[in-house]
Amino acid sequence: MKYIFSAIVLLLSGASVLAQNSTSSPYSKFGIGELEMAAGGRNAGMGETGIALRSNMFFNSANPASLTAIEPQSFLFDMGFNYKYTQLSNTQKKANVTDGNISWVQMGFPISKKFYGGFSVNPKSSVGYDIYLLKTIDGTSFEYPSIYQGSGGLSESALMLAWKISKNISLGGKGGYIWGNVTQTIDQTVSVSSTNYEILQTDNIHYSGGYFNLGTQITIPLNSKSTLIFGALAGLSSDMKAKISTSITKSYEGISEVISNTNKNSYAKKLPLDLGTGVSFLYGLKWVGTFDYKRSNWNDANLMYDSNKLTTNNSFRGGVEFAPKEEKQSFRQTIRYRMGYRYETGYLKLFNNQIHEQALSVGFGMPIRKDKSYANFSLEFGTRGTKTASLVKENFVKFNCSLNLFDRWFYKRQID
Repeated sequence: MKYIFSAIVLLLSGASVLAQNSTSSPYSKFGIGELEMAAGGRNAGMGETGIALRSNMFFNSANPASLTAIEPQSFLFDMGFNYKYTQLSNTQKKANVTDGNISWVQMGFPISKKFYGGFSVNPKSSVGYDIYLLKTIDGTSFEYPSIYQGSGGLSESALMLAWKISKNISLGGKGGYIWGNVTQTIDQTVSVSSTNYEILQTDNIHYSGGYFNLGTQITIPLNSKSTLIFGALAGLSSDMKAKISTSITKSYEGISEVISNTNKNSYAKKLPLDLGTGVSFLYGLKWVGTFDYKRSNWNDANLMYDSNKLTTNNSFRGGVEFAPKEEKQSFRQTIRYRMGYRYETGYLKLFNNQIHEQALSVGFGMPIRKDKSYANFSLEFGTRGTKTASLVKENFVKFNCSLNLFDRWFYKRQID
């Protein structure tokens, strides 16, 4: 029970930490920022798959229907962290940046023999960019510097409920709340008659809104060792509200004055409809192979900024997990080795170039107690973007680690 109490404290305190941005990508300027992936420590080592994954040892929030795999009178808690090294480059320059943050805090437990519940807090998107450009005044050759900066991001908290319809069929729902603040600034300096005028525009945007996802999983035993699992996921399109306050300040020769300060009414922002399907193949307790496909129709999203730069993202993800043996007498034999690959067509389209992303992941799960608790580690090697049309290419290495804790509750130990 002490792990349950600690997990609840971490879940409640994690929301403020997740609000910090964990990216330095110039592409986070567009849409709602760089989308975060947060399903669980096991998923991270298997190409971020999860629609058709089930386990009584590892928490999987990618599909709420997977909660029905949790054992009676047990409790799963998973908390993840990440650290990312990125090399940004275009045709002229290169830059190296590092970022890190909490990836997720989540827990699941049975409510009854048929119903299961869970909670999660994780980042939805991150904004963090610093772009320097030289602009030209129309009709002249005069250039002036412009600095674009952004920070912040969106977080989400969710409640999950799953129903075990039968031994092999499960249905799950996930309702959540998205919130966060994004600050964007444009700093321009123009010289007129030997006097430098600095014009600073600051936009502070607060987002809020709810969403609801539905998921299902169907388990089909093939023989005494082999099993197929089919999964499906539908993330219903949701409306968000955004409140924006804009201030414009002019500074020159030590004098600073506010040109304007406005607050706009809330306006609707529609997030896209997500549809996904997946399949997993299990061979005994040693092998797991899984594949997911997900489609997010961002070109139908109603965003105030950059709506014409958004397009449909098609995601292809696959992964495998291998456990040499299931005998608990040997420490090494209980380590689970993982590998995965994912390819995202990207939801941004800039100068007729869709911003693709692909990554290869490797990892393992290491037991940390005599029960079913694991420490999960993975490395993801990936690329994003292109150098075409003066855009930026990102080469990154992302380290993920998580603690997946298993505990019993309302359980009396028997003493002989």
